[in-house]
Amino acid sequence: MLSPWRGTGASLVTATAGALIDAETGPKGQDVVLMDADLESAGLTSLLGSWQRARDDEQCCGLLGFAREEKIALRDRVAQPLLRELCSRDGRSKNMSLFNGLTGRGSSAFAARPDLPDIVGRAAESLAEVAGCLLVDCGTGWGPCARRVCESVEYVFLVGPPDGRTHPAVRELTAHLERAGLLGKLAGYVANRPGPGPRLPGHNSTNGVGGTASRDTLAVRTVLDLPYDPRAAQTVAQGALPGPQSPFGKAFREGLEALEPDLFRTGFGPGGP
Repeated sequence: MLSPWRGTGASLVTATAGALIDAETGPKGQDVVLMDADLESAGLTSLLGSWQRARDDEQCCGLLGFAREEKIALRDRVAQPLLRELCSRDGRSKNMSLFNGLTGRGSSAFAARPDLPDIVGRAAESLAEVAGCLLVDCGTGWGPCARRVCESVEYVFLVGPPDGRTHPAVRELTAHLERAGLLGKLAGYVANRPGPGPRLPGHNSTNGVGGTASRDTLAVRTVLDLPYDPRAAQTVAQGALPGPQSPFGKAFREGLEALEPDLFRTGFGPGGP
């Protein structure tokens, strides 16, 4: 998941997609793995705090733990032992795991390491080798780390507001993908409404990203159109999936089924999505 700016709800989209897929395919033996590659805020890790079982070795999990395995050559490191098991409190999702982002002691120093893109890229490659479905929250914008993740996965999705497809920041992301030779991986645009009112920068937004909409020439379709649901993020943060009465959850499931008709019946085949 790539976001043009903060506040698009990409962490919620990533978590909900993983949980819905896991609730159906986990019992069929499909391993759903989430990776938090948002190096600025680790929003996915924070959102799923209630899903994680308490452990004493949190600093040994995820990216921090992977980076500290310096006795092992980077190309030989394996990310699977550093996963955190996730379980929703309502019991609907209990076969999913998370590769934590940068949180806690040592995270600031790690973020400044020059080999950070190589570490993140190798972690994504390792997870892709074992996951039936790997979903990665790349955070905001484009950079060497986002590029390495996009090189390691099969599909890339852009997450933004419904009227954001023509925004210069969205077009810039697609331009970066094209220059990197990765535009063919762009599978679709996720139109999300994390809050009421305008969400475009420059339209009563406070995130400081400028720019205005331009002519719609983005060669990618909207694959998920998610309604505003004020309880969706709260529900996930409290450790549960949006219920059948949730407009967000209902639209999300219907959108996933339209995107991959057999997804909830058979899961993914070898190699993942």
